[in-house]
Amino acid sequence: MGHNNRNDSIRKKIKSPARKSFRPEVYVDQDSDFASIKIAPGIESKSYVKDGIVFCEDSKGKIIEIQVLNLSELALRKTTAA
Repeated sequence: MGHNNRNDSIRKKIKSPARKSFRPEVYVDQDSDFASIKIAPGIESKSYVKDGIVFCEDSKGKIIEIQVLNLSELALRKTTAA
């Protein structure tokens, strides 16, 4: 007579590999007056510009990257608005 033991090696759950935590990446190019912040992993499928800032989305609509096209112009707008 055989017994099915739920704790035997066949029925043990296989643990999924630990997720790697994503660290945001910042890239600034002073000569080109450009900055980019990668905030999530993924492949860009859509992007749009709003007030001189490019927002990049993946296929699910999640923002994965933000690009500032004119850093000096953004800084100028910020000082005049304050």
